[in-house]
Amino acid sequence: MNLRQLDYFVKIAEMQSITRAANVLHVAQPSLTRQIQMLEHELGCLLFIRSDKGVKMTDAGGALLDRAYVVLQEVRLIRDELGLHATTPQGDLRFGVPPSLFDLLTVPLVAEFSQHYADVRLLVNEGVSSVMHEMVLTGKLDTAIVSNAEPMGMMRSRDLFREQLYLAGPLDSGLQVQEEVSVATLAEHPLILTSKPNAMRVIVETAIEQTGHRIQPHVEANSARLLCKLVARGCGYTVLPFTAVNEEYLAGNLLMAPVKDLTVTWTLITSRERTLSLAGQKLREMISELGRQRIAAGGWSGITALE
Repeated sequence: MNLRQLDYFVKIAEMQSITRAANVLHVAQPSLTRQIQMLEHELGCLLFIRSDKGVKMTDAGGALLDRAYVVLQEVRLIRDELGLHATTPQGDLRFGVPPSLFDLLTVPLVAEFSQHYADVRLLVNEGVSSVMHEMVLTGKLDTAIVSNAEPMGMMRSRDLFREQLYLAGPLDSGLQVQEEVSVATLAEHPLILTSKPNAMRVIVETAIEQTGHRIQPHVEANSARLLCKLVARGCGYTVLPFTAVNEEYLAGNLLMAPVKDLTVTWTLITSRERTLSLAGQKLREMISELGRQRIAAGGWSGITALE
């Protein structure tokens, strides 16, 4: 039994599919299958039941999964703690980021980081804040950017940016980027929003309910890009930060207006139980610097740096 086999085993258990796990791990499926067979042979028991629909863990597999998480987490802790003494960032860094930041932060950040730190394998996971928060808490991610609407009691957190939220509408909506709209008027529009417990949905719905209104979106999707495409096609209105709507707005496919006193704060989180590696610290520094550069260049409307 070795750490690589345990890592492979955990990924197959999480994906419930050898094929999907092989794609995520960038390992040939026959090689992955062979490693699991070797592990099963050594342990003397089946870990998975194979079928056309994927794999299902046996009782022995379930028992091993609990232990594997503990072992792999302890190994990551050792690597992180020793990594603090390194002079060059290296190793794996698991980073989570919300879809809303894709264009103005995620793409340039990943490109620049990979160019500067070739010895670091950056594993990027894009998802909603609630999922990223849980993954950091359970050790599946080393660090993540989330909305500060998530509970921070178990986390070390650093507020990065505060973003203005905008109402985005189709070209015949009459919205103007120079003119604010009130929260109360949001309920007057057919809204298409992210689903609960997505932080953006919670922020928007809570603000609307405080005005005495209730909403029932007729479309829900946890993809900022999909929401913007639907708005551009005239399917309704959505509420998102500028970074999420800028591509469609600059292309002339939709209009937008700032929503008065409605913002989201993006926060970088790590678990209190783990030490952020040197690679993680370099990533954190690069996020802040990239944000400041964007703000200075005037390419990121409605944003304020908080550090």
